Amino acid sequence: MQTLAERVRALVLAQPPQALLGYFWGKMIMALHADECQANRDTYKSTIIRFQFALEYLHAIWATDVGPDAEPLNLDEEKVAELESTLDELQRVASTFNMASSMANTSREFGDKTQEVDLHAKNNWLMMRGNRYQVLEEEFFRFVLQPHNDQILAEYGIGAIEIAAGIQAIADSIRLGFGDAAEVLQQRMVEAGIEAADQGVSLETIAQMRTQDPAFMGEMDGVIKDLFYGGFCNLSRHTGLPVPLLEDLAFSRGGNQDFFAEEPFKGTPLRTLPARIRPLIKLADGYYATDGQFVRDAAYRAIQRALLARAPGYREQWKERQTSLVETAMPTILNAQFRDAKIHTAVYFRDVTTNEWAETDLVASIEDVLLIVEAKSGVAGMGSPAINFERHARAVRELVTNAYRQCDRFLRYLDSAPQVSIYKLENGRHVEVGKLKLRDYRLIVPIGLTVESFSPFSAMCKELPEVTPILGRHPFVSMSVDDLFVLNRLLPTAGEFFHYLEVRQQVAGIRNTMLFDEMDHLGAYIADNRFDETLREHLENGDLVVWDSFSDRVDTHFEQEDWANAPVPSQEYPPILKNILDRLNQSASNARLRVDAHCRNFSGESRTALANALEPLR
Repeated sequence: MQTLAERVRALVLAQPPQALLGYFWGKMIMALHADECQANRDTYKSTIIRFQFALEYLHAIWATDVGPDAEPLNLDEEKVAELESTLDELQRVASTFNMASSMANTSREFGDKTQEVDLHAKNNWLMMRGNRYQVLEEEFFRFVLQPHNDQILAEYGIGAIEIAAGIQAIADSIRLGFGDAAEVLQQRMVEAGIEAADQGVSLETIAQMRTQDPAFMGEMDGVIKDLFYGGFCNLSRHTGLPVPLLEDLAFSRGGNQDFFAEEPFKGTPLRTLPARIRPLIKLADGYYATDGQFVRDAAYRAIQRALLARAPGYREQWKERQTSLVETAMPTILNAQFRDAKIHTAVYFRDVTTNEWAETDLVASIEDVLLIVEAKSGVAGMGSPAINFERHARAVRELVTNAYRQCDRFLRYLDSAPQVSIYKLENGRHVEVGKLKLRDYRLIVPIGLTVESFSPFSAMCKELPEVTPILGRHPFVSMSVDDLFVLNRLLPTAGEFFHYLEVRQQVAGIRNTMLFDEMDHLGAYIADNRFDETLREHLENGDLVVWDSFSDRVDTHFEQEDWANAPVPSQEYPPILKNILDRLNQSASNARLRVDAHCRNFSGESRTALANALEPLR
């Protein structure tokens, strides 16, 4: 891996950066529009992973090396082809290492599932970039940055709303910029009466257009940069974000000295690549995001680090405000679903074991459903699982188990008496704010909530030996604020959301089953409704059940051009319910026929009056 990484480094530095970036983006876009990718979803996704790996390495090499004294003027396509094959080989060798090293793992962080979790963690580290919906960027960043608006405004001159809009502009430019530029160029060709052979666009075609219209190059300069030089990745052109913020989110050339430092895994993808620390890179003509998904993955924590570096005294306030944000995130984001809920935050009670005062972040009840939510700040400092799996897993394990223990503590208090009191802290005194009875609730869901997703651990936490159903009957669910924005879109009513949560909790209690993340769970729910029952049926025929690609049902919704107005993915009724509904519809149809037949025995006003009286039966 280290040998291949050094070869990648040399090949990248031998090419002009913007031309190389444009080349890889052009290749990816053409590959994704090829028949093979369009016909096969798995091929489509693996192609994205392949090119994102390459784009992250471009960022890494530029961030770790100042480059030659004079940058090359022209792209050497033969050498770029060698670069592509070397990157593919590096990714393949890293995958092989993951499998071999996971099998050799003798730790017990996840009990007898440790090797499996180790492999998932390493493959996730190697292959997962983004995997979230770029159209929701603004919603997420507006929400998580708004509590820090005053400090952000003081440091950058713009507020959280403007930064969120700027990050959405990054996503939109990278998602749509190449196509928009191509459309503009095509329109100009039509206006000039030029037809490109096989719908292709060459530099010769552009030169011909230039001779026909002297003003063309001035007008089309940005279009050409977007098409051939990765210009749509240039945030200095495509966003209004201030330079100080772009500086804080970017590495300058050679600004990262860690990735190729003389330590284990030097320059390999099993180190922390620079894009995961600062997602932008400063090139000669501006600040670039080689891929928008890196911005999604790293920008929140990068802004946090930058803000605290600029204002060290703000550290405690950041922590307090972020904690408060996560504690109330669920009813805030899912406002419509929680409209009729009784919500208590910062709930105090007496621990049944120690008799000391303890706190639970949020308790919400709606009819016969009770949610207990423990909020955690996240996994900002998590290192590579290949370098130190125990430390990597322990960071997440503590995140999960701390939330689990706090939920367990509150539920044991609730179970300690037929009725218990809950309190709030007011001026140093504990004041009673309500009473709860365990028997009043049909569904009780303990939830651990974090700012960012930490798949696959969020889905695999049920395999931790100590994470068992609380009181023997209430499985623990781990999810992220990130997930809530999607759940809000696709499960817009209280009935839909709480039914999903009920099924999701059942799945959280089924060991030896693996779905990658919350979007896989949501996709499985859309596809199969009671997918918990299907998982149990599958488990009867084997020791382990792994489901993959159910998130496609969610992905394809957000890939639609008019996704905001498109109907949410629908699901078919389960067979038993469908049979009941068919019988009810048939009974209703027969009743209507009988009403109509009865009305025909009358005439005139009597018939009209009787029909009106019987209308509710229809």
